[in-house]
Amino acid sequence: MPTMRLPESLISKLNHTKAVEDDISAIKIENCVGFSRVPLGIAGPLRVDGSNGTSGSFYGPLATCEATLVASCSRGCKALNLCGGVKFKVLHESMSRAPAFWFPGTDEAVAFAALIPELECLFRKDSESTSKHVRLQRLTPQINMVSIATQYVCDNFMKSPRAQEMQLQRVTIENQMTSDKKLSWGNIMRTRGMRVLVWGSITDAVSRRVLGCSTEEIYQFILNSKEGAAMNGQLGYSANPSNVIAAMFIACGQDAASVAEASWSQLTAEYDQHTKTLRLTSYFPSLPVGTVGGGTSYPTQKECLEMLSCTGPGTKQRLAGLIASFSLALDISTIAAVSNGTFSKSHQRFARTDKKGAQAML
Repeated sequence: MPTMRLPESLISKLNHTKAVEDDISAIKIENCVGFSRVPLGIAGPLRVDGSNGTSGSFYGPLATCEATLVASCSRGCKALNLCGGVKFKVLHESMSRAPAFWFPGTDEAVAFAALIPELECLFRKDSESTSKHVRLQRLTPQINMVSIATQYVCDNFMKSPRAQEMQLQRVTIENQMTSDKKLSWGNIMRTRGMRVLVWGSITDAVSRRVLGCSTEEIYQFILNSKEGAAMNGQLGYSANPSNVIAAMFIACGQDAASVAEASWSQLTAEYDQHTKTLRLTSYFPSLPVGTVGGGTSYPTQKECLEMLSCTGPGTKQRLAGLIASFSLALDISTIAAVSNGTFSKSHQRFARTDKKGAQAML
């Protein structure tokens, strides 16, 4: 793809943009002039046990400009740690593309749809030949590696005698049935990336000491706010997982635009009247993450992935689980702050203090 020559008058105004020739040569975007720096805070530690052999205490790298985010997430981590930490399970993994096959008329299109089960073996062979990491899971008539495999399958079929016989006119790689980088019910029902479940418990004593309110107050707030969310037409229920997801996506070299589909989650609370223990579970149907290629190879992003022990093939399930775990920690802390009336005060306190003061608070 051709790039344009940027005017010197524009470049000269970027006084705070770091532009080092050696660094820029390795960057894979067009018209790169430097780097836009985002503050990086470290939340945690958080005790996590889960899929992919994940077990231990982890620190979460959060690239964000929002005050209180790191402190609040760390507070949630502390409360969960005192009650045994969290557990996660990756329930399913898949990535999809929905190519459109164009025919002269409806008769030909219907005939092709009926033929798809017969073509599955051919499509499977072609798609899996593009990468050792690709496995075709299913075909239903209706990220980069998947796009390449899909394009290869479509191109090969387009050249086939069967396609000519059926008067196939052209193929486009995407027809919006996968909702790439968009929120949709399709991505809630059919996993795009990782489907993750994360859970943990908070005792009343820990909640009062660390979060500043009782577990019953948190539970009652969740019940009440679920009513408001439903009345407002909100999809799913949570406090603010998108904050952690966006911050960790940026820190770890993920596609930040995928926050659109990744941030949907469902927080479920169960309260034991006898023990006053609050059990919290968050369900993330589509967390599209990767640990190889793309932005994960850049030095700062690679360091953050190393912090999470998520470098190289076979670690993306762990990355998805850890993102979900830190999201749950932030959710419980945020809900507690709203419940006890400290939400606005903490934002005012953190956002209006100097750097030295903010570090002291942490």
